[in-house]
Amino acid sequence: MTNPKARDEGFQIKTSIVTIPDASRLLLSGARVPAELVVSQPVGTVKDAEGAFLLDILIDQGRVAGLFPGGTAPDTAPRVALEGRHLWPAFIDMHTHLDCGHAIPRVRPDGTIHGGFSLTAVDWLRWTDDDLDLRMNFGMACAYAHGVAALRSHVDSETLAYSQHHWSALDRMRAKWAGKVDLQGVTICAMEAWVGDDARALADLAAERGGILGGVTDTLERGENGTYDALAHALDRLFALAKERGLDVDLHVDQTEDLSAFTIPEIARARLRSGFQGRVVLGHCVNLSLMPPEVIDSTLSLAREADLAFVSMPTPMMYLMDRKPGRTPRWRGVTAAKEIRASGLPLAIGGDNCRDAWFAYGDHDMLDTLKQAIRVFQADEPLTGSLAMASRTPADLIGRPDLGRIGVGLPAHMVIFAARSLNVVLSRDQADRIVLHHGRRVTDPLPLHHELEAALGLSETKP
Repeated sequence: MTNPKARDEGFQIKTSIVTIPDASRLLLSGARVPAELVVSQPVGTVKDAEGAFLLDILIDQGRVAGLFPGGTAPDTAPRVALEGRHLWPAFIDMHTHLDCGHAIPRVRPDGTIHGGFSLTAVDWLRWTDDDLDLRMNFGMACAYAHGVAALRSHVDSETLAYSQHHWSALDRMRAKWAGKVDLQGVTICAMEAWVGDDARALADLAAERGGILGGVTDTLERGENGTYDALAHALDRLFALAKERGLDVDLHVDQTEDLSAFTIPEIARARLRSGFQGRVVLGHCVNLSLMPPEVIDSTLSLAREADLAFVSMPTPMMYLMDRKPGRTPRWRGVTAAKEIRASGLPLAIGGDNCRDAWFAYGDHDMLDTLKQAIRVFQADEPLTGSLAMASRTPADLIGRPDLGRIGVGLPAHMVIFAARSLNVVLSRDQADRIVLHHGRRVTDPLPLHHELEAALGLSETKP
């Protein structure tokens, strides 16, 4: 009989897939890598039935030094035989909320967006430096152990004082995780803030911290004439502030099933008016999928003209959208993913909220997010392009084209799975995955929830 203690999170018993020597020069032979995650096809390689190459990967001084058809590498470096196991670039999570996360059981979400705001308004009072550091560090540790190389976290900025407090916490996380996880920050606030007295100071603060400007566009309702005049003014101001400082823009957009709160076209027109040349990413955009086909088509045509990109957060949105007491949801709660991709616009995915007032679950595991996205989007026939949603595409959108792909000269940030087929990668949890950072095995274990709760003075078992 299995020892019951082996099921407790404090007794993680795993058998290593392969042994990775601690060497600066290393050859990973027989790695199966999805073609869409490889920068260029090595001469002599062919795709398998699932669209993957069998490669030998030479790593030297933390970078990929060579790619060869499987079994042909001439190098005499220490060889690790992967025997057809899948190897992917490390993941990118470009939309998360570290400062809100891991507040369970202190908060008990009711599964609604408004409930999340109400609970967070109370929980804010507990967000001391120590509290933020404990919870944010826990999230970073989860992501790193699961194979995430870069995170973009939205920084609560409802007031200038909050923004200063939370940017300081993000800076501490950057310093603590430097050389392990690249961490970016985005100002998140109601769009009204960008026409308020502190707008310039908020933008300056983000610029000083190397951040991005953002906001929540569906907080401003239509005027009596049915137009978004107030939103248009706020967007014009936001783009002007970003343009002056050379910052990108990353917005929370249309997290609602209300078809009257539809702001993508307004954002596109504002971007075109502004002459803004930076990246513009729209997150969520869930009611796009409820629009008539002709509205979807015209909206995406305008989005192409405005050079917009999209990021979808499938797991929290499935949890939040179309929630009615005593009624099973009738709608998946995600954006028009297939139409966005078919239009040629970039679509990434993100983990979003994690064990907080908006979403009760999660572990910053982008493989889990990807698997759920593929299923809810029905993005598996064909799978081509779907894997990049959690790696290559978000890496480009956060300005890190050196991440999220396998290529000569790029950092050797990789994840090795036991699975020898793509179907199996997407069918099991791959809890025994091996994460490489600069070619060295990451040995950090997943952090333990009961230790975080003890540090926060909480206990999941308390009534």
